[in-house]
Formats: sequence, C-alpha cells, structure tokens
Amino acid sequence: MKKFAFLSWAVVAALFFTACGSSPKGYSVVDGVIVFDAPARVEGQHSVLRLTTDPIPVVRVGFIGLGMRGPGAVERFTYLDGVEIKALCDLYPDRVEKSQEILAGRNLPAAAAYSGEEGWKELCRRDDIDLVYICTPWQLHVPMAVYAMEHGKHVAVEVPAAMSLEECWQLVNTAEKTQRHCMMLENCVYDFFELTTLNMAQHGLFGEIIHTEGSYIHDLDPFWEHYQGNWR
Repeated sequence: MKKFAFLSWAVVAALFFTACGSSPKGYSVVDGVIVFDAPARVEGQHSVLRLTTDPIPVVRVGFIGLGMRGPGAVERFTYLDGVEIKALCDLYPDRVEKSQEILAGRNLPAAAAYSGEEGWKELCRRDDIDLVYICTPWQLHVPMAVYAMEHGKHVAVEVPAAMSLEECWQLVNTAEKTQRHCMMLENCVYDFFELTTLNMAQHGLFGEIIHTEGSYIHDLDPFWEHYQGNWR
C-alpha cells in the first residue's frame, strides 16, 4: 500500500470524513497534510491530481437530471461563453421539455432530448459531448459518472458524489484509468468555515481525529414531494 496525498479539498471532503466515520485507521497526517493508505494502482493507471487536458474551444455539455437543481444548472450554462448545450435527459420527458423552454428563452437551439430508464446511457454515448453534468438522485451519481467517464466524457456531479468509501474509489479509479476530470459540485466546501476547519485538522489542533459527525441543518419540509422516490 503506497501513500497517496490528496491535496484537492473536494476529494479530501469525500474520503476523509467517510474514512474517519468508519475507522480511525487508514490515514495519517504528514507535514500538515492528510495522507491516506491508497490501494495499489494497476499498470497504466495514473493520478489525476493536477490533471490537464487539451483545451476545448467550445465545451459541449449534456445534462442528466432535470428535477429541482437541474433546470437551474441549465439556465446558468446559457450565460457562459464557449458552451453548447447539446443534450438534455430526465426520467420524465415533460421535465426535458421544460428545460428546452429555458434554451428557447435564451434564443438557443433545442438540445437532443432523452428520457426513460436508459436515456442517460444514450446521452453518454454521444460523440459530440465533452462534459456530462449529473443532477440526479444521489444513489445514481456513481454509476452515471463512471459510465460517462468510460465513454470519454468529463463529469461534473452534484453532492454527494459518492455514498461510501468504496464508491469514492470507483470514481478515483475510473478517472485515473480514463484520464477524465470528475468534479464534485459543492460550493460550501470553499467557504471560510470549512477551509478553516480543514486547516485546523491538518495542523493537529484537534489531536487524532477518530470520529466525525455532521448534519444538514435547514428545513426541507416544503421540498420533500419534489424529491423522486423520497431519496433524500
């Protein structure tokens, strides 16, 4: 087992708190940096920390999941230069049509439409998409992200990117094998409180951390009915 230092906070957030919640072993702190015992890499698999790929003049994007957060993501991307929204997908076709209206309202061409249980796979197999943006229920994040990367796509996935340490490694291993970017979309991890807490932990202010807990402290009662299958 070689040592592997994770310097990306998004990966640290996913792996550190999952690891600490299940076992105090498997990591150490070296010079203020959290270091994990990483599985041995297979031949030809390389780290994606600081990964750079060839510049993409126009990033072609496909969105999967157009329930609560998805349409907002689609709208935000309509304001970005150098972006084309090529495909939209949701389990329900009426949600796809509503997001098509966002494109029409911005005088943009309609995107290819996908729906049903397997529509997302069709989207991932397209050869004119560079980035797949995933806004689905979180139990689907890893299989969709892995499938997209295996088909040559970069991935942006809503939180949580994974639900277990095993799933975290699925994302890491697939990104390393395919040399594709896989980014967890979470703005709060870059806030002052979170970065300060990380810095304090890395400098040993809390001593040896063997257990962590967190909670989601705001009322979501008005939104429950909008979450497919009560997944949240």
